[in-house]
Amino acid sequence: MSSLVYEFPLNEKCRNYLRLSELLKQIDQCRGLNAPGQATALFKALLDALELLERCDLRTDLAKDLEQQNSRLEAWARVPGVDAAALEQFSQKLESISQQLPRSARLGQALREDRLLSAVRSRFAIPGGLCAFDVPQLHHWLHQPAERQQQDLNAWVEQLGLLQQGLSLLLTLWRESSQFTTQRANAGFFQDSAEHTEMIRLRLPGEQPVYPVVSGNKYRFTIRFMPVGNTDIGNIDFELANIK
Repeated sequence: MSSLVYEFPLNEKCRNYLRLSELLKQIDQCRGLNAPGQATALFKALLDALELLERCDLRTDLAKDLEQQNSRLEAWARVPGVDAAALEQFSQKLESISQQLPRSARLGQALREDRLLSAVRSRFAIPGGLCAFDVPQLHHWLHQPAERQQQDLNAWVEQLGLLQQGLSLLLTLWRESSQFTTQRANAGFFQDSAEHTEMIRLRLPGEQPVYPVVSGNKYRFTIRFMPVGNTDIGNIDFELANIK
């Protein structure tokens, strides 16, 4: 069995990044509407993303983090054997998005003003609230031609396009630049410094009957491995990467 990677953010900004990234992934997976239940999952993910964006404006943080990564690329450019042309192209993309984000309209503003999304959003809190008698607008939309539905979906997703590009670039750079090192949790417990760390990544064999629970702040973090079923917890060897 392959290994499993767990990611744990150590600050609120990073938590929002990972949550939004997961929601955007769900939207992409469901936007084809080619299986029963995908419409509900799509609207749920889209409106959850909108809810998260209303609580925090990520444009400034994301732009700053992309600029910081771009500065690090300059150091990579001096490494012998690096594809300088590819690196320069990637750097220009980072710079473009980091400059566009602060100047863009508030993320998701057009979604807030969409009548269909507003109608669906008002009923999601009610168990089974998306029945045809609850949201006749949705019932009508679900029976429109696929071409019309895709036009609407494309328009909604386009509002989050810049955010999606920026998040994807940042998380890819974070993940690919982090190096795993082997660690041991004595009796299933591990503790380390979290100074300047955005998030940690843990890698374990998929067949190992344990899972990690992480708690921490900007100073320290702890990992406690919990058993699946009645497994006894002894010393656990695992791999750890700190992303800064």
